[in-house]
Amino acid sequence: MRILHFSDTHLGFSELDKVSTKGVNLREQDFYDAFTYVIDQALVLKPDLIVHSGDFFHRPSPPNRPMIFALEQLNRLSHAGIPIVIIAGNHSTPKTVFTSPILQAFKTIKGVFPIFNQQYKSLEFGELVVHGLPHINDERVLLTEMDKIAPVKGKFNLIMLHTSIGKKYIMEEFGEQLYPPERLALLNQFDYVALGHWHNFQKVSVLETGWYSGSTERLSDTEAGKEKGFCMLTLEKGKAVTPTFHPVPARPWHRFELKDCKSETVASIDNALVQLAKEQPHKDAIISLYFHQITSLQSIALPQRRLETIFENALQVHSKRKFADTDRSSETERWAQSGKTTIELLADFIQENTEGKGDDLVKRARGYFERNLGG
Repeated sequence: MRILHFSDTHLGFSELDKVSTKGVNLREQDFYDAFTYVIDQALVLKPDLIVHSGDFFHRPSPPNRPMIFALEQLNRLSHAGIPIVIIAGNHSTPKTVFTSPILQAFKTIKGVFPIFNQQYKSLEFGELVVHGLPHINDERVLLTEMDKIAPVKGKFNLIMLHTSIGKKYIMEEFGEQLYPPERLALLNQFDYVALGHWHNFQKVSVLETGWYSGSTERLSDTEAGKEKGFCMLTLEKGKAVTPTFHPVPARPWHRFELKDCKSETVASIDNALVQLAKEQPHKDAIISLYFHQITSLQSIALPQRRLETIFENALQVHSKRKFADTDRSSETERWAQSGKTTIELLADFIQENTEGKGDDLVKRARGYFERNLGG
């Protein structure tokens, strides 16, 4: 039996303020494009079953566009006769009883089997039993539902979970949970553990057949450079399951770390960035720049506009500045004790950070100051 496993599609996710010619947020469109690619591949590969391990939507109450898009894509599978089982993840599970579970709408489509309502459920597909444990907000209810899980003898057994396994930490998202380590032995009785929540494709070391398929698009720079995609696996009697990873085209995201900035001049940091931009193709990419041990004056001299000019072909440039451990009040006191005027201090700074080649810039700065002070 051939199965396609994917997860964490986060339909409806959007950020930045850039839109397409159709008025759709570009990042939102990235997630639709990735999802469409998976469905296109499913129609070519024709698996016997598709499983989605949670966070189908980015929010428990998605807007109209992601909802309409999801219904259209699921209907493509329905018309092709390919069944799909979807469990609710922490992003798609309502936080209160006053919000109806959005996955309930999928019950109206033939061949789509959503598992939600914070309840364990099992489904049979010939020789295969699919066990689904959706995200559950209440830990007491979670443990009660876990007690219901049991593989069926004489059948293939696949279990779907949206949780953190094999990690000693979590992502600091609302409601996410660590799977109880004392219950891991039960999972090793299953032929395959289809996991969601962690966004990079990986095997879980503490399980024999547990795999995260990863997300279909990048959501943060912790995923920079990591491939996005889905898994294909075959269940055969007497054979261990090892899924095959299929990459999905995703928005490029590059992360650069600039170490010990305080030991460099602004000019040398600027030159290093220019060189990075030349060496790393970045058209339509997202760029994350980490400035470590940067001083406040260096930070002022490297404004966001300059960074966007250097990486002019990027979709977006994010800068994260980790300032040097210096007391700004003591820096101010040092300037005050120098006896120099503001323009003299500025001239010193410009010369220090342009390796003595800032005479013209000093002259222009002095002119601005004199014009301003002269009214």
